[in-house]
Amino acid sequence: MNFEYSQEAEYFRESFRTWLVANFPKEWNYEVTGEELVERRRTWGKMLGQGGWVAPAWPKEYGGLGLTLEQQLVYIEELVRINAPEVLNSNGIGIFGMTLIRYGTEEQKKHYLPRMLYHDDIWCQGFSEPIAGSDLAGLQTKAERKGDHYVLNGQKIWTSYAPYANKCYILVRTGESRYKGISLMILDLKQPGVTVRPIKNIAGESELAEVFLDDAVVPIEDVVGEINNGWEMANYSLANERGIHFAQRALKMQQEFQQLVSLFQKQIDIGNSQAISSVLQNKLVQSYLSCEILKSISLRNIALIAQGDDNGAIPAIAKLVWSESHQDLLNLGVEVLGEESLVKGEHEVWLQKFLISRAETIYAGTTQVQKNIIAKSLGLPSSKGGRA
Repeated sequence: MNFEYSQEAEYFRESFRTWLVANFPKEWNYEVTGEELVERRRTWGKMLGQGGWVAPAWPKEYGGLGLTLEQQLVYIEELVRINAPEVLNSNGIGIFGMTLIRYGTEEQKKHYLPRMLYHDDIWCQGFSEPIAGSDLAGLQTKAERKGDHYVLNGQKIWTSYAPYANKCYILVRTGESRYKGISLMILDLKQPGVTVRPIKNIAGESELAEVFLDDAVVPIEDVVGEINNGWEMANYSLANERGIHFAQRALKMQQEFQQLVSLFQKQIDIGNSQAISSVLQNKLVQSYLSCEILKSISLRNIALIAQGDDNGAIPAIAKLVWSESHQDLLNLGVEVLGEESLVKGEHEVWLQKFLISRAETIYAGTTQVQKNIIAKSLGLPSSKGGRA
């Protein structure tokens, strides 16, 4: 990302790159989709876990690398450079793991963290509900205390990785207060009373699912932190997700832009009239500018985090810029390929990515929600009327 790194960070790069050269499967020199990608992500997660390289932000005492933010940037640069797949347990390691380290009991950490690192447990996030997606505090799934356990009833939806997961960190209602009546628990998905129903997306994949709870059981020892303090922990989890995460997205988008430039050049060489269209070439320039803007926003976000300063609406700006400009970039790839993007072969991945990207302006906070957050930071009216 054209960042000036310290000598310490470059030493780490050399060490990590040496391990990657020796261990990254050379046969993974092409992109895959669907179930093949799921298994590749699982395999890669196990390999990184066994090598001790899978949790860059975790403290060393819990099996992580304990890297500085600067070293974490180097870490993701190296993974993007070789086009490594995201590990299947990224949801657990990148979001819930840090929350468990901060709020969990020592028993919870000793049991769950190693299994998370080695992909013995695959985790999903049980936050969104049919009437509580963007309005997360409106969740209705209830947990009722009965002796030494809680009984859960309700429904979660758009649950990423649920079809592959056996564990779920789940927000439930344990009190009447909108924010002070929410708790965070660890749910075993492989039990009676839990039904996971995969949701097939527009690309024909089923990464998401509905999760139905009918008297599902959570032992008292699997409550994370204090009862009714789930809202605080949920915000902590999401803050971790949006720290260095957008830097990774910026790097990946830069890589895809370079692939797009190569695609244009190849299409020009074979006389594709779309590739020499001034309209599409202008869109290519706009994609380049969007990549540079996202890179700048991501670096600013990391700098503020490193300094301990409030990053305000910057995560919302990063989400907005990334989701909309990434859709535009992938749309451009499909446009320049035309009918060729519909044919199975070397270019089909462009259509697959394009279809999956349609949800990027919805998940992890819709475009409208991000704009309201930005409006609030500027003291402007929200889309709901009045002040945001």
